[in-house]
Amino acid sequence: MSNRKTNRVLSIALAGALCLTAPAMALASETEYATVKGGGLNLRQTASLDAKVLAQYGTGTWIEVVKKGEVWSQVKVNGKEGYMMTKYLDFGLKSKTLYVRTNTGIGLNLREAPNLCAKIITSFPVNTAVNVIQAGDTWHKVKVGEVSGYMSSAYLSATKQAVTPAAPQTKPTCAVLKNINGGCVVNFRKAPGMKTKIIKAYPVGTAVTVLEKGELWSKVEINGQQGYVSTYMLKF
Repeated sequence: MSNRKTNRVLSIALAGALCLTAPAMALASETEYATVKGGGLNLRQTASLDAKVLAQYGTGTWIEVVKKGEVWSQVKVNGKEGYMMTKYLDFGLKSKTLYVRTNTGIGLNLREAPNLCAKIITSFPVNTAVNVIQAGDTWHKVKVGEVSGYMSSAYLSATKQAVTPAAPQTKPTCAVLKNINGGCVVNFRKAPGMKTKIIKAYPVGTAVTVLEKGELWSKVEINGQQGYVSTYMLKF
């Protein structure tokens, strides 16, 4: 067989192989992610309660789902692969995007390192979307816009938090400042939000007039000046 005929046969065979493999490639499924719910969850070596525990992960830990099962799911967590009970996993994550979800509704701190003593870079309000760069047991390394740092995994969720706005008050009421975090002062801001300009920090116990009470932020007047403080920092 001449070289020309040989090359033609090889080209036809290669084209046929590509046609056979193309549909299989199209069937590749998208990676699914989930988060741990209900407290500490064991990662086991096999799909059994008697299997060796490789590690334990807290609520909010971000994981990659290898294969979802009715009782046990095969997963990957921080480079480790094993099995977790399916009923303790929140599914439906198609990306590494999570949302700030806190008990107080005030917001969540972004820190320079994964511990509570690390410097706070900034804070983000409830339902802020964050991109998980690296998942951890209790802290995730995340990126929000152009800023990156660490957030507690317990306060990040796959779904947004429902926030019901309170009806605005028409009649001013009196209140005093308090600090639920144990601090001595409360920030008086120009506008509602953790990143807005701080007019002044007033000591706990300062009397204020509440002009409009909101679910997260309230418009108040202090010494004749109007601004905003977190509703959670008001004692009525």
